[in-house]
Amino acid sequence: MKPRILYITHRTPWPPDRGDRIRTWNILKFLATRAEVDLICLADEPVSHSARTALQKVTRRLAIVPHSGKGRYIRGALSMARGRTMTEGLFESRAIGSVIRQWAENTTYTATLASSSGIAHYLQQPDLKRVLHSWIDLIDVDSQKWLDYSRSSRFPMSLIYGMEGRRLRQLETQLAQVADRLLVVTEAERKIFTDFCPDAPIQAVGNGVDTDYFSPSTMDVTPHSCCFVGVLNYLPNSDAVTWFSDNVWPHVREKYPDAVFRIVGKSPTREVEALGERTGIEVVGPVPDVRPWLHQSSCVVVPLRIARGVQNKVLEAMACGRPIVCSPEPLKGLSVEPGLQLLEANNVGEWVTHISRVFSDSCQAQELGMAASAWVHLNHRWASCLEPLNDIVNMSRSEPEREIGVSK
Repeated sequence: MKPRILYITHRTPWPPDRGDRIRTWNILKFLATRAEVDLICLADEPVSHSARTALQKVTRRLAIVPHSGKGRYIRGALSMARGRTMTEGLFESRAIGSVIRQWAENTTYTATLASSSGIAHYLQQPDLKRVLHSWIDLIDVDSQKWLDYSRSSRFPMSLIYGMEGRRLRQLETQLAQVADRLLVVTEAERKIFTDFCPDAPIQAVGNGVDTDYFSPSTMDVTPHSCCFVGVLNYLPNSDAVTWFSDNVWPHVREKYPDAVFRIVGKSPTREVEALGERTGIEVVGPVPDVRPWLHQSSCVVVPLRIARGVQNKVLEAMACGRPIVCSPEPLKGLSVEPGLQLLEANNVGEWVTHISRVFSDSCQAQELGMAASAWVHLNHRWASCLEPLNDIVNMSRSEPEREIGVSK
């Protein structure tokens, strides 16, 4: 009989239109070919029939738990007031506990897997005390993200973000004591974690790209055009496009008066929408398919000043064979060689110089794109990236049951 795995995610894995969903969807597909998977996921937005159908095809049982509205932010604030993390409160749901109790009555799970520290506590319910393995996919070291927010924000948010970062660090350390294995998306994230928790059972499991879906195209390129793709109410993304529009793009427009910067992605904030009022900037907003916007751009820009883990937007643009100009932060999780597969910009002058090179030298732009696509095929195909997850299946087949918390 196939192993049975309970997978709990903090957001519905479908559609895979943002970084965490892309990862959870591909992990779900990978496990579903090797085990029977029961999936519980929180839904912070309406779930379409097509999304439900896609998830049902790869799961044995599926529970989609609605989790939207102001109530979750109130729970987050109350959680922080009680000395816990805001993150745990944001993802608090009695319904998840109820589903776990119902399913555990007639199912003995060989393994459990949770995505993110915010929902990891569900794996410690008494109903799940007898399992072979309890894994937590942290994805990124969230404590470091909030500490980064604190350093880049003004009072009073800097104080709140700093408190959340410190409390999350305590939580992450506690999770290292109860989980069989913690996962993060890069070796850089693993190093951050082991710096404050040296004995953690932590492993890097990288993100991949569907290289059949994201691939080079013969679509005509719009001359002197740049593109940014990302969820636009996510602070690092909104900060990136605002900084780029304020500091870099005016200089590019001085050299190329016809240049256009397209900002593509769902949920633009008011600040991001206002950028569209400037000459040479288009806020495209949500699109059903980002590939045409990547393919028709002279180059893709990734001016992130805050970045954790592997940026899917970078991998997808590389897979599409587009030349990329990128800030240093997103490259910390990638083993690329700047100048060969993409261009790295450390300051405004370098941003303007690199974009100008791509605009004016079509041969170099083509070479960068070809090298980027080849590198992704070699290093970031999902099948090879997720190979370490075979451990949760193979170990489940070979070991006797034990109780969570018993010495490993």
